[in-house]
Amino acid sequence: MARGHRRTGPAPARIASADPGRHPRFERPHTLHVLVLATGNPLLENALLAAGHTITLLAPAPGPTHPPPGVRAVHTVRHWDDLDALTALVPSLPPVGAVATVDEQCIVAAAHLRHLRHLPGLRVDAAHRYTDKHLMKNALRAAGLPAAGHRLVHSCDEIPEAAQALGWPVIVKPRAGAAAWNTFLVRSEAHLKELVAGGAFDSRVPDITGRFHAGHALDSLHGARDGFLVETFLDLADEYFVDLFAHDGEILLAAPGRYDQPLLRTVGSASYDTVLPPDHPEARAVTDLARRATAALGAQTGVVHCEILRTTDGRLHIGEAAARPGGDCITELTGLMYGIDVPTALAALAIGERPALPTAARYPALTAVMIAAPPGTVTRAATAETIEQRPGVLSATINLRPGEPVPATAGTVTGAGRILYRPRDLARLDREVADLRAALDIQVAPAPAAVASEH
Repeated sequence: MARGHRRTGPAPARIASADPGRHPRFERPHTLHVLVLATGNPLLENALLAAGHTITLLAPAPGPTHPPPGVRAVHTVRHWDDLDALTALVPSLPPVGAVATVDEQCIVAAAHLRHLRHLPGLRVDAAHRYTDKHLMKNALRAAGLPAAGHRLVHSCDEIPEAAQALGWPVIVKPRAGAAAWNTFLVRSEAHLKELVAGGAFDSRVPDITGRFHAGHALDSLHGARDGFLVETFLDLADEYFVDLFAHDGEILLAAPGRYDQPLLRTVGSASYDTVLPPDHPEARAVTDLARRATAALGAQTGVVHCEILRTTDGRLHIGEAAARPGGDCITELTGLMYGIDVPTALAALAIGERPALPTAARYPALTAVMIAAPPGTVTRAATAETIEQRPGVLSATINLRPGEPVPATAGTVTGAGRILYRPRDLARLDREVADLRAALDIQVAPAPAAVASEH
């Protein structure tokens, strides 16, 4: 149970209409009792509480030790994809006016609970399209949108046949996942044998955040109950992202940006993300394709994060789309770029309200520089205060302290910290970021195992 006491939330809203094939619309009171599904990031429930709503939290067992003050109750689940268990839980849940989440693992579970309670929001079929890459690619291609071809397989033994159909090399990836976990470029059949011998298809990703034990994102490829994808390799020049803030399918704000290089190349290394103004030449076509992808997968009220790929021949392809805000620092950059309190906007969208969002960019660009360091013990690193004195730096979070181990990394997720930066010249951004990294002055004594392997 949560600490403190709150007034009982309002009674469930009445159904105003019940059109076939659609969730009914509701006449919403000023405040609601909201069921929030979350795995440890309290951003959404804190914003809803700040807006005066009553919150019941659904979290992975054993549940949070210290839920945000003001949460009325905490219920737990063993696994987000156990829909039978979620159905059995429904009678013990309080009457609520909305079911909300911004967590990738919880998208389908939230849609399932909305369906059972006849509440508006992202439907179950759309939730599956946004979280299952096999269904996602099929829906995009059925809509005539450019996306890499793929085959669904259940074992590494099936990869050669799929690769023969698609053409070597291929990308092998989970149906559900994040941060490029268990995603591999397989160049040839001989390379496949090397990966199999090294255990690549049987290795579960370590849960460095402690937030993923109730989902499938960390599963090995062979441990995936519904198979995994073999996908056409695209020779990429650039990878972009767009966060679309939508209300009843209407796009209120499209916030485009680009990664410093395609994400698969950044695994285990330092990277940076840049939010671009909507009228930037690179952003217009990318944003248009993201809008079309959202329409094909399922319009909603909330945020859709799209990743768009540009191949070396200049063509654009839809990479993936998720019914949630962008990860790492993308949401923070978007808030700064447009002067938006993003958590407040997410809370409004979560209960079906239409937030007023400015669309004029405040900066020519904003960049988040992710900090990376090799495994070992930190012997030297600049402080955040030192880095924040440099021109263009808006803020810095540096989790590297002399005498302490370097925080763990998994895929594109790094715990070492980040720098929010205002670029002076996008054409020279690589050089500016290199200067920032040099100023970090990171020195690490290798871990004993790493030292031993060098001899």
